Amino acid sequence: MIVQEHEARWVLRTVNTQKAAGPDGIPGKVLKECADQLSGDFANLFNLSLTQASIPPCLKSSTIIPIPKKSAMDSLNDYRPIALTPIIMKCFERLVLHHPKTCLPSTFNAHQFAYRINRSTEDAIAIALHNALSHLEHQESYVRMLFIDYSSAFNTIIADILFSKLTDLGFPSLTCTLIRNFLTAPDC
Repeated sequence: MIVQEHEARWVLRTVNTQKAAGPDGIPGKVLKECADQLSGDFANLFNLSLTQASIPPCLKSSTIIPIPKKSAMDSLNDYRPIALTPIIMKCFERLVLHHPKTCLPSTFNAHQFAYRINRSTEDAIAIALHNALSHLEHQESYVRMLFIDYSSAFNTIIADILFSKLTDLGFPSLTCTLIRNFLTAPDC
């Protein structure tokens, strides 16, 4: 995968200026307003990261901010942690996101919706509802459904296990290494 300068310019121009700056302190407004001047340098940085399958530690840093879940806070459980990451890292993620999706094998289960191109939670709901209603058209039938919401699922990923699974699925080695690097804490 190669990031073209025009792609870097596009992603910088689409930065949400209302989002808080990350630990680097660079506000989205600066990136958006200076997209033409910065796009070449950021395209080079992104391409260097891709060829080396390594993300600069400064882009992997974050600032954790506690946000109240409700108006009255009685304990620490009444807060949810929000990680502020550098906006430029969000731009890089946005540019790279499409690539892993194209690597998914066609043998994936038809009911796998996450991380699939042209698939969404709305599709999952529509298919589940259609299957349930179709089944209920038969007399004396019933439907049981189980919905699971994995709380903080992203935070529980073990990078080496994911790397192994992606390799088994046939993902390119460089892509697997980049993903593992992304999920690994920066050297401090």
